[in-house]
Amino acid sequence: MIDHRRRLLSRAALAEEGRITLRREPDRAWPGDHSRLCALENDGHLTFLGEEPGALPGSASAAWRITPRGRDALREP
Repeated sequence: MIDHRRRLLSRAALAEEGRITLRREPDRAWPGDHSRLCALENDGHLTFLGEEPGALPGSASAAWRITPRGRDALREP
């Protein structure tokens, strides 16, 4: 598994309820990990929980939860 994918899955696995959240800044640009989290979702390793508006105009947060398949992927070498 690619290091950034393992890093994100590990972060989700260690978090409360297996959730990982990412913030979008008011300039509407998502951090680079957003596309990586979407790829993990497409592979079935994460489930998208949705987006919520942030406190500032244009800001938001998106959340995913690790799936059993994602936990299994972490056990693979």
